[in-house]
Amino acid sequence: MTCPPPFPAGPGPLLSIVVLVYNTAPYLRECFDSLLGQQYRNIEVIAIDDASTDDSLAICREYEAAHPNFRCISKANEGGAVSGNLGVSLARGEYVALVDSDDLVTPAGYRLLMEQALRTGADITVGRAARLTARGLSSVAFLYEPYVWSRRQAFDSVDQFPDLHHDGFYWNKVFRTAFLRQHGLGMEPGLLYADRPFVHRAYWCSRRTAVVPELVYLWRVRGEGLSRSITQNIRQCDNFLDRMHSVRIEWEQYRDLPEAHAWRDAIAVSNLQRALHAANGIVASPSFRRVFIAAMQELLDLYGDLDWRSLGPRRCLYLELIRRGEVEALCFLLGVTTERGWIAEIDGACYWQQPLLDNPEIPLPRETMRLDFPTVGFFQLLDVDLDDRRLALTLHLHERIMERCEVRFELHSIHGEGGWWFQPLGRVDEHRWRYALSLDDKAWEPGALYGLVMHYTTPDGGAGRYRIGQAMVPADWLPRLPLANAHGRLLHSPEAGGMGFAAN
Repeated sequence: MTCPPPFPAGPGPLLSIVVLVYNTAPYLRECFDSLLGQQYRNIEVIAIDDASTDDSLAICREYEAAHPNFRCISKANEGGAVSGNLGVSLARGEYVALVDSDDLVTPAGYRLLMEQALRTGADITVGRAARLTARGLSSVAFLYEPYVWSRRQAFDSVDQFPDLHHDGFYWNKVFRTAFLRQHGLGMEPGLLYADRPFVHRAYWCSRRTAVVPELVYLWRVRGEGLSRSITQNIRQCDNFLDRMHSVRIEWEQYRDLPEAHAWRDAIAVSNLQRALHAANGIVASPSFRRVFIAAMQELLDLYGDLDWRSLGPRRCLYLELIRRGEVEALCFLLGVTTERGWIAEIDGACYWQQPLLDNPEIPLPRETMRLDFPTVGFFQLLDVDLDDRRLALTLHLHERIMERCEVRFELHSIHGEGGWWFQPLGRVDEHRWRYALSLDDKAWEPGALYGLVMHYTTPDGGAGRYRIGQAMVPADWLPRLPLANAHGRLLHSPEAGGMGFAAN
């Protein structure tokens, strides 16, 4: 490791920004400029170059020579986790942030985070993120993370906001530096997927965590033909095994903390869902199939009697087939299953109707395939009507599921907090339910973007929500959009994660 030049003598900055650099020369200047151009000025930038083989180190040296609050450390190639830990150890700021060197921070990002951190005394302050694509901003790939970022709040333990576990990123946050050092918090050396164990453990230790709903961080999706980031290669065997290693670390680090077992279980269910994102890769790749099945069976053995019913019938059935070693049946199901699921009503309950339901050759518990709440693929918005006074929609959802659940719709603010709730108008036909939102009496913020969200609650206290994306509407909808009136436009918006309303 080369010794960095010292910063000028005097009081240290309030915020240290650690940038993890490895072979990102095409993006590096844009990243550094976004940091040095922050509205929040009391910063230092520490770039840790992990033995890049492109021009990254030269660019870091260029910025170091030009900016007195920027320094560069060049070290042997040991991975991003080691670089991040080193940067935190060198940070002089009262707070520290971690940034990937192909990403951007919005101009107001650290001002918003630091204002909230100082106002609340938080150990961790979290902000909204979006993916930066060639077509613009998108939150389509985020499943449940946006609900963590949906409103301004501060809380004293994860028990007060269990949804927090959905955000396991390190880069849309500022951490109080003394808090990380006090608890010995850092990333596992040599681990690619080192962020989630680190961040989730930090949440658990935090005595005050705060959230701002504004956009602070842009996570770049690299274009074709360029080296791809870690999270864009989840189906490669070594990559998947690293992910599984990370998942096992998360489980084991709470083993001797009985008071954390509910937190651990919630993380484990989320990690199962994330692991199943790679399941389709086993259909065409025997080598990946062997790795995936063995690693998942090992994980399910580790989890024991973990309750994963909240994942819905598709994923529950996939997990049951993996646990039983029914690989051919799993490949068949993955190969033929479409986005739309058929429902069989048996003895007053709903089940996923597919070839394995009540199949005598592959006896499986029927309950594995039971539908007790709205699940993607088993409901759809049949139509939407927009006129000058209201926005109305028709939900297709089986009566038996509707009897068990309260279902509501919301237009939720993407750029800030708050939103508008639809009024339920009741059943209009078999499996069809009508909702409407009055537009005239709303104080629309000019230029604001609202995402269409479906919420549900169950009698046992369960709850969930979905942003309404392409899989939840008829295929002929998108060519009809946008629909416009005096208040704004109804459109399909990647930034909103699906259907949205852009106010005039």
